[in-house]
Order: sequence, then structure tokens, then C-alpha cells
Amino acid sequence: MNNVLGIALSGMRAAQQDVQVAAHNVANLATPDAQRLQLQRSAVAQGGVETAVATTGPDPGAPLGDLLAAKAEVVAFAANAAVIRRQDQMLGSLLDREA
Repeated sequence: MNNVLGIALSGMRAAQQDVQVAAHNVANLATPDAQRLQLQRSAVAQGGVETAVATTGPDPGAPLGDLLAAKAEVVAFAANAAVIRRQDQMLGSLLDREA
């Protein structure tokens, strides 16, 4: 059960970081010599995901991609929050039954 919580939390952290990266990229569109950022994800053996922020080259189509990625991450965050809520409900039901 605890692994489910850890996996969902790592997904929420990754989603939050990706929104921050997208916001950074959009906010710095007009900044000369600004470095674009990209979030790199890797799976963790125990479950979940690790992230690292890396710089990337300029991309003229990136602003639209950044905005779409941010929206997708908001949806991913909400999905992981739903997993946590459901786990909490299941644990509550189990405790009620055992009490």
C-alpha cells in the first residue's frame, strides 16, 4: 500500500516540476540568451519516477509545446491525487472493518 502512495507522490512532484519548467520557458521567450529547460524522467526500481532538469537548445515551436505539456501535467497531477484519495478511502474502509 505504501508503494502506491510513493509512486503517486513522485508522479505529482514530476508533474509540478514539469509545469515549472514550462513556465520558465514561456516566461523567458523574449529574454536574450535564455536557456530553455527540459525535464528528464527516469523510472525508479522501487516504483515511481526521478526527475532531472537539463538545458536544451532553442526550438521555435516550443512555446505551444510548453503550454500543452503544462496542461497535460495538470491532468497528470490530478490523476495522481485521485490515486492518493482512493488509497486513503480503501485504508479507511479496511480500518473500519478491522475495528
